[in-house]
Amino acid sequence: MKEKLLLLKSEILDDRQRLVRLMDRFQTVWDLYSKEKDYSLLVEAAFTVNQIYTGCERIFRNIASTFENSIDENLWHRALLDRMRLEIEDVRPALLSENSFNHLNELLAFRHYFRHAYDSDIREDKFKIVASSTLELRELLLDDIENFIDFVDKLITAS
Repeated sequence: MKEKLLLLKSEILDDRQRLVRLMDRFQTVWDLYSKEKDYSLLVEAAFTVNQIYTGCERIFRNIASTFENSIDENLWHRALLDRMRLEIEDVRPALLSENSFNHLNELLAFRHYFRHAYDSDIREDKFKIVASSTLELRELLLDDIENFIDFVDKLITAS
């Protein structure tokens, strides 16, 4: 089990580093779009939100695989996000705070739209809500991840 925990910790740390880069990129692109109103920058910001959520989901899958040993295949994107806000008694604490969960829920809904929209433009007025959630999520999520890594470290030490 110690090896699985060490692997999980390494994967989470690597994904956290990638998320920080993506969040930095989002901030830069969103700030530039806010000044220039160039639609291509709005599309780039939307694509980056898609990548951020995908990175979060990768962390969620790794945690679920390590601790719960299964991922529900029906509506698994929603189920996986829901599971990450749950504490599983005698198994693991919740990864996500309620605030992080709420922001990620907004990103999940947007990602679904972004991936499945056909012949549809991104509307700035609607995307502003997603952008705000993305910006607010940064510190909340990084704190949640740090707390979870502390939990994993305790398990490693106890192994």
